[in-house]
Amino acid sequence: MSDNHIHPSTRPATKNVDRAGGVPTPRWHVAIVNHNAEHTIARTIAAQGIPTYVASQPQLRIWRDGRRRHIDHVVIPSTIFIHCTEPQRRTLLQTTPGLHRFLIDRATATPPRPATIPDQQIQRLRFMLGATDTPVEFIPRPLTPGQHITVIRGPLRGLHAEILTTPAYTTPTTTSPTTSSTTSPTPTTSDPSDNTINTPYPPTARILIRLHQLGCATVAISPLDIQPLPA
Repeated sequence: MSDNHIHPSTRPATKNVDRAGGVPTPRWHVAIVNHNAEHTIARTIAAQGIPTYVASQPQLRIWRDGRRRHIDHVVIPSTIFIHCTEPQRRTLLQTTPGLHRFLIDRATATPPRPATIPDQQIQRLRFMLGATDTPVEFIPRPLTPGQHITVIRGPLRGLHAEILTTPAYTTPTTTSPTTSSTTSPTPTTSDPSDNTINTPYPPTARILIRLHQLGCATVAISPLDIQPLPA
């Protein structure tokens, strides 16, 4: 895998003990960030001495006029992995522009706590993205009609609702490093230096609230803005 997927720290990370949970070592946390700014935000954090990882895959694009360009296709949109302690996580959340929130484990942790990814799983993901020439597709957590959720971001934050319809995800129509495709539009990025494909925003789901003996109200919402409630 090319080195530009990993944003290593530029100085040794400060040894900071997680006083809240007693975890003295950094772990991989999942940060939700601005769309198409994954690499930019990851570099900003890495410059503070905190390693980050953007799950992306090199691909070759060929335009109809014959222009060729290698790009980094972000496989998990609006998401970066940050190897940090709990105090560092809290500081980053308060001080990093474009970082909206960290994924919270509300389904299996009591009380809820920041979700972390085991080192071995990150290593497997890095190996898959670096070793295969076939485009990798990420399938997000499953949402099922009737599932109870809470909205955790945006103007509906705090609303408890149910899933009415689930998003229809499709395999990205992109190319691998050893193949090519003909494309008419020019990809755009939030930071041209990222050389990153403009990844389509995740499709929306529909949620509903019930009104007893009357019916229900429904609205479209991004899956990034909701969190399943414990069963």
